[in-house]
Amino acid sequence: MSGKLFLKAKNEETLLPRVLRVLSKQGVDVQELNMKVQSDGMELEIVLNTESDVAQMAKLLAKQVAVVSVNTLMLQEQAAV
Repeated sequence: MSGKLFLKAKNEETLLPRVLRVLSKQGVDVQELNMKVQSDGMELEIVLNTESDVAQMAKLLAKQVAVVSVNTLMLQEQAAV
């Protein structure tokens, strides 16, 4: 199962390590990570490969103090041809 998480957060230098630690402890593989940092906040786009529910990962990450919002998107698996 693959999914994408979109996080908006306050610009704190410890946020990225905390997000990665939460995902790691849940056994989630991060396939891709994109981050935009601005003076008033940051946006993270994370593509996950996980057996766990992506919505559950979003709930866990939303508990982080610096996180303002979390949205999810489920990705379709492409069959090998």
